Amino acid sequence: MGRKVSKDKRLFVANDMPPLRRTQPGKSYNYKDDEVLKWISERPGLLMYVFDKLSAGNYITYDQNSGKWQGVDYNND
Repeated sequence: MGRKVSKDKRLFVANDMPPLRRTQPGKSYNYKDDEVLKWISERPGLLMYVFDKLSAGNYITYDQNSGKWQGVDYNND
């Protein structure tokens, strides 16, 4: 028997995403013109999902002394 994978409810908002372009016709890709990224950035639940995944995966950590988050490999050199 296979294990059923549960989906995070914060992702369900994506089911209602309208048709959007990642690359504008006749142009090379530029994240500033990416309609999908813009749409995602306007959905706090999706942003919190990404943040929670980064935190849970130990890609970012919280420093209680400074009150700031940073990447685990960040080097201020």
